[in-house]
Amino acid sequence: MLFTEENVDAIFGKEDAENEDEERFRQYFFINDAYDRLLSDTSLRILVGHKGVGKSALLKRAHLEKIDKGRLSIFLRPDDILSVIETAPKDTSFISLIEHWKRGITSVISSKLLESGASKFLERISASGKIDFSRFVPALFDYISGSNNTLKHGLGKATLEQYARHGEINVFIDDVDRGWSASKIDILNISALINAMRDIAGVQKALKFRIGLRTDVFFLVRTSDESTDKIEGNIIWLKWSNHEILSIIAKRISTFFRIGFDQGDILKMSQIEIDRKILSKVIDPEFNVGRGHWTDRPIHNVLLSLTRKRPRDLVKLMRGGAIAARKYDIISAGTLESTFEFYSNERLQDVVNEFRSELPNIEQVLLLMRPSKKEKQTKIGFRFTNDQISKKISDLMRSVNIVFTSEKPATGRAILQFLYKIDFITARIDHGDYIERKHFDENRFLAHEIADFGYEWEIHPAYRWALQPQDVNDVIDSLKDSNRYRLF
Repeated sequence: MLFTEENVDAIFGKEDAENEDEERFRQYFFINDAYDRLLSDTSLRILVGHKGVGKSALLKRAHLEKIDKGRLSIFLRPDDILSVIETAPKDTSFISLIEHWKRGITSVISSKLLESGASKFLERISASGKIDFSRFVPALFDYISGSNNTLKHGLGKATLEQYARHGEINVFIDDVDRGWSASKIDILNISALINAMRDIAGVQKALKFRIGLRTDVFFLVRTSDESTDKIEGNIIWLKWSNHEILSIIAKRISTFFRIGFDQGDILKMSQIEIDRKILSKVIDPEFNVGRGHWTDRPIHNVLLSLTRKRPRDLVKLMRGGAIAARKYDIISAGTLESTFEFYSNERLQDVVNEFRSELPNIEQVLLLMRPSKKEKQTKIGFRFTNDQISKKISDLMRSVNIVFTSEKPATGRAILQFLYKIDFITARIDHGDYIERKHFDENRFLAHEIADFGYEWEIHPAYRWALQPQDVNDVIDSLKDSNRYRLF
């Protein structure tokens, strides 16, 4: 078997769940605690995580499972709610904005179920421009079941049967933060949507909402809207351990080759076993061309060092290695190494694209974080104490004018918090036998302006080739302790 484009897709899966073949997606989907919580019988769940951690995959699979079990489920994307966003009043009270979203999201749900006639239906249950949400669901199904509507509108009889059997409508909302600019109106709209869903579900128990939000989006909403403390119990943080991330790609390989290991089997294996029993089907189990501290390391040490606790990163690494080895049936260590600079450049470009709306000159800021000649001589490189990173940021602030879109003051500590929030830097503390690393969504207060918790800082390995492309050996040397981490 050669690594053709078709085989690469089939083995490792596509990078986005929306475009994945449904049958293959069901085969390799990795069930975790966040997925189980997403399926719980509650009115509202907000799935929060960084881009690339699999929010869309979990939402899509939960939606499919509801359908498999005969539940009524609809899936909304940005184009479905575009009209609600575009007509949102900009100069109004927050309460009025919530009412706009309550009516808007109700209209979208009605349209999805009716396909036509939604406006006439909404007129029936509206009084003075307000919808009686306690009557919404019963009135909706009375309308569908009317003699002139049963077979003419939307899902018709199937919709009625699904609702009658379980008495619920599941609404999944994905990618709502597409086009996010971190502006005041963006923050207000997301906050108003969350409040609207909570209000509607509180009155109409049949409606169950599930929505995915990026960590940075949720953080800005959480810190700007005092009412969000009421939804704390509805938040599901989507996080992965390194062992789980390795197991995710192993499950994809195992199901493709029909090796016979299910998810439980894989999770029980050591990482060395995963290398040899599963990953070896597609990649050399040892990094036998490594230099310095990576010489003959197990392949999982190398792969996991470059992922940012995001499954998509490992998918990209494996896909990149496979495409580079397209004339062969195995990804050699040398082939994988040849892709690192491209991979690093793409991850840097990803973070620039993702957060440019929040900090317009983010690219300049990140590139100025590369090691200077003096830092290389003093062996600072990519790792900093609190004092060292403060000086580094002070130096770059003299070179570039930093202005946040939100108009937040661009102090040195605010910039450190931003770099930590976007996972460009991670917090670290050496415990001797292992190095504890913390990402922003694990403890956002480590970069606080007042408290010093004793952590140092390091630029994530995924970006180092992009920042220092001419000194490959130095980059590899900087990864000497990258394999020292706690698995669970």
